[in-house]
Formats: sequence, C-alpha cells, structure tokens
Amino acid sequence: MLNDHKIQSLIGETKPVSALVVKYIRPILKKGRQYKEYDLPLTSSNGNKFQVRIRVNDNNPFDFSVILMYQEPQSKYWYILRRYNGKNHTHKNKIEKERILGYHIHKATERYQLRGYNIDGYAEEASTYSNWHDALSVMLYDCNIKIEGKTIYDY
Repeated sequence: MLNDHKIQSLIGETKPVSALVVKYIRPILKKGRQYKEYDLPLTSSNGNKFQVRIRVNDNNPFDFSVILMYQEPQSKYWYILRRYNGKNHTHKNKIEKERILGYHIHKATERYQLRGYNIDGYAEEASTYSNWHDALSVMLYDCNIKIEGKTIYDY
C-alpha cells in the first residue's frame, strides 16, 4: 500500500523524457483488440521506475486513458498513480457517492486502498483536455514529467 505522502512524493519526482520520444508517440492497434496502446518507460531522477500507458479506442475517440504507473523496487506490481480518462462512461466515487459525467482524472489515494478499493478509485472532473493528446500534455505537467532537449514544437 502507498500512503498519501508517498503518492505525492512519487508524482513530484522529476521524470525526464526526450522531446523526440514524446513527438513520436503513436499508439498501435493490438492484435484482436479494438484499442490502440503505447507504453513509455520512465526513470525518475531518484531512480524510480514509472511508465506512461496510453490506451485509445480505435472506434471511439472519447474512449481513452492516459495513465501514470509506478513500479516498486524488486516488484512486478504497478501502482496506478494518475489516470486521465475520456468521457465515454460515467465514473462513480464509491466513498463520496458522487458521479462524474465526462472527462475525469483518477488520483491514487490512501483512503481508497484502506477501504479495499482500487488505489485510483477516486476521480475528479476535468476541463483541461478533450482528447488523449491534450490529456497527455496535462499529465506531463501535473506529474512533473520534464521534456528534455528541443520541445516538440521545435521540430
């Protein structure tokens, strides 16, 4: 289990990524599936392992997730720290008993884990993106993923 302090510390760690790598992110259709996916491994300045996963429905542009995951050292388990979702479904926060219609950001919390729910079961409404490209840009900023070298706009 990750406590709230650890979650915020992990999100705050600098996670460098090359501008060229970000420029060429292209989710690929998985064989026999309707989703395109792309995985981007990252190592933070503290040496922690992270991964950005992008999942996009090939038939519905509103059905997407841009996910930041963390892998504990000597573990195969990935914790979802943030998940930027499209507006293809309604989300319900089980503890707060509130529903979110539209774009929303899942945030890892200690309280959801303590109640036996998924670490990222809590979500907040989002108005800062309307597609997976913009969701990725918002996540890069929110989660301290720093683009190094030329920016994607310099090419």
